[in-house]
Amino acid sequence: MLHKNILIVEDEYITALDIKTQLLSVGNYRFEIAGTGEEAVWKALENPIDLVLMDIKLKGEMDGIEAAQKIKKKRNIPLIYISGNLDTLDPKRLERTKPERILRKPISEQKLRNVVTEVLR
Repeated sequence: MLHKNILIVEDEYITALDIKTQLLSVGNYRFEIAGTGEEAVWKALENPIDLVLMDIKLKGEMDGIEAAQKIKKKRNIPLIYISGNLDTLDPKRLERTKPERILRKPISEQKLRNVVTEVLR
């Protein structure tokens, strides 16, 4: 079975590792982790990525939406936003990046697994 490459974009490294751990037993996945929007763009454009799990609030100059826009300009990679601050965001700005899903933190392990499995089919 071929593996799928998932880029986890999360500025809290413990949270990124938790997401990775939750997905390890679900499929044949390889992971990249990025802590900033700038790093996410670089990794998504330089590596064979099949899915981006993107936090919206990130440390650095670029938030997750801006990073997603830059990635989507160059590559059509499926995107799932994971954020705890959805109420304060402009929904039109989110939708411009055409995410597959938008998940609210805290997200249950089962829901995360189901959504990732569904998007990567």
